[in-house]
Amino acid sequence: MAPQIPGMPEPPEPDPGQGAHGSQPWYSRGDDIAFAHIALAADAGGLTHASVHLRHYLDNSGTDLKIDPDQIMHDDPGLKRLVDQIMTVTLQDIAGDPASYSKSVPFQLLPWQGYTFDKNGQPDWYLAIGSIHVTTSGIVTVHPQDAAGAQPRVTVDYQIHLSDRYNWDGLKQTKIAGVKVTDARMGALHTAGLAQEFNMLGSSTIKHYEGVVPTNGAIDLPNGSDSRDGTRTDPGR
Repeated sequence: MAPQIPGMPEPPEPDPGQGAHGSQPWYSRGDDIAFAHIALAADAGGLTHASVHLRHYLDNSGTDLKIDPDQIMHDDPGLKRLVDQIMTVTLQDIAGDPASYSKSVPFQLLPWQGYTFDKNGQPDWYLAIGSIHVTTSGIVTVHPQDAAGAQPRVTVDYQIHLSDRYNWDGLKQTKIAGVKVTDARMGALHTAGLAQEFNMLGSSTIKHYEGVVPTNGAIDLPNGSDSRDGTRTDPGR
């Protein structure tokens, strides 16, 4: 039976985006059709998740989109290293407190930490998400060692949580499938009521670690899995 660990904490407040949905006068659907073609071209060019997220934006539903931290960490070692660092500091703090010895200590980390995908190294996730908020939650049991000066061992079950808002809120521009796309142009679809911003949320599978907590360096925790076996319109592919 899976341990009852704390769930995802309240996501951080999103930035304001370009404005309220449908707050600007309706205009020609030409841009909407053009961006639908960009989504198709992005998928054909291997930008699978960028295409899925753009399609969801153009669907104009505003519903949450589930993302998979396991898959994303598998794809992006930088995100995995950040999670390792977050968890290492957390375990060092808990294991360093004698009051926590031989007890099950729940944790749910706040504030969330920010991570930005590398535009060149991870172009698909950069275009699909850009930057993401990261945190973890779990339960730790600290097992003090008998030997003098020995580091305590820990047993921990934990999850990684990701959260962000898909919106276009700045002055940036980028290229998707060779077409220049600006924040202003994309955000205008939302304010014109032709597309809608949405939340991206996801929690990893429950992971387990047993071992000594190092005083220097980060623990190399279990990595995410690559479970992509769906179709091109499946976000988990």
